[in-house]
Amino acid sequence: MRRWRVLLAALVILALLPAQSVPVSADPEDDARLAQLAREKQELERAIQVSRANAERYRQEASRFAAAVQSANSRIAQLAAEQNQAQSEADALRIDIAIAEEQLALVGFQLDETQSLIDSLTAQTSEHAKQLAKREEVYAVHLRTTYVQSRVSPLEMLLSSRSLTDFVGRVQALILIDRQDKQLVGEMRALKAATTEKQGTVALKQLEIKGLQQQITEQRASLQKKKTDFEEIARAKAAAANETDEQRRIAAQNQRAAAGATQRANAETAALNRRLEQTEATYTALAAQLAASSGLAVFTGRMALWPVAGAVTSNFGYRWGGFHNGMDVAAPMYTPVKAGAAGQVVTAGKPYLAYGDTATVVIIAHGSNFSTLYGHLDDRVRPPVVRVGQFVTAGTTIGYIGMTGWTSGPHVHFMTIVNGRAVDPRPYLP
Repeated sequence: MRRWRVLLAALVILALLPAQSVPVSADPEDDARLAQLAREKQELERAIQVSRANAERYRQEASRFAAAVQSANSRIAQLAAEQNQAQSEADALRIDIAIAEEQLALVGFQLDETQSLIDSLTAQTSEHAKQLAKREEVYAVHLRTTYVQSRVSPLEMLLSSRSLTDFVGRVQALILIDRQDKQLVGEMRALKAATTEKQGTVALKQLEIKGLQQQITEQRASLQKKKTDFEEIARAKAAAANETDEQRRIAAQNQRAAAGATQRANAETAALNRRLEQTEATYTALAAQLAASSGLAVFTGRMALWPVAGAVTSNFGYRWGGFHNGMDVAAPMYTPVKAGAAGQVVTAGKPYLAYGDTATVVIIAHGSNFSTLYGHLDDRVRPPVVRVGQFVTAGTTIGYIGMTGWTSGPHVHFMTIVNGRAVDPRPYLP
């Protein structure tokens, strides 16, 4: 019996072992010379008009090409800025991808850690299973013992005991076994619950990490696509910038060609104007001879009035690379043109029509030294109303505004010829 109790005590101690576990002439000779000069003047004026028109056209072309160059430069600058921006965005995407890869590596590390945790929990579960088996074994022994003892009444136990001490020991052993059984049942339940909870946590964690890993993989693919898209946009913009640069080069080349043509046209206009000046200087000298042969006294006064009231569109002096020997005063068609001062008409009509000069002019001698010329007068509706040799007073209507000869609009070309030289009319006007 003592051996049996020792064995039972040893089993109880073994069962209690603990176990723990994440932009007109004066004479025939003069008339012939005057006619020749008029023809030259007419041809020069026509050439100058054409040259001026060409120069203006070339100037407009140069402005247009300059605008095209400026537009191309602006577009290139814009494309360059957009290209730089696109490159920056591509760099930002690469950084995002690197971050995503770092996050993915972190998830992989977490996954490894979780796998280690799973391995640990698996080992703990295995150990729990062993401990549970031991407890179940002890519990089975207890059950058998309890079963046997339950078949013996207290009286029989007492009578079968050798002594009262033996009886008390047997009763205490039964009580101890009952307590151990309850403890074993609790421990087995706790082990099973802990193992089940850890296994569930591991399963959820694995699903969570796999989902996060899939999310990061998809994000990296999306970012990589965006990077590819932006690099393609940058290449397209660079190609557009190169194309625009070629357009700018062509526009600049056209601009230089137009500028050269403009320069040549201006030079041609200046040369023609210089020839016209020479012709008009001789013409002015002949007109002065008409005044000198008029028999009038020397004129020392000024004009009493302007030939017409209107805007001065071109003054006496240099223009278009040449020299303008009179003053252009614009006014509506058929506006009366007045004599600026008293004098004698020495020319009226178209004295040079046979030579191609279609301008209608009136020249008045105010003295042997002074005469005035009124050009581009009308000859169809209202031709000049004065005749050669007629004396007029200041303010007498001599003709009407027209557009005869070479002119771009209705105006009178007013000249003052003093001592055989064309001078600025302004000092002689009121």
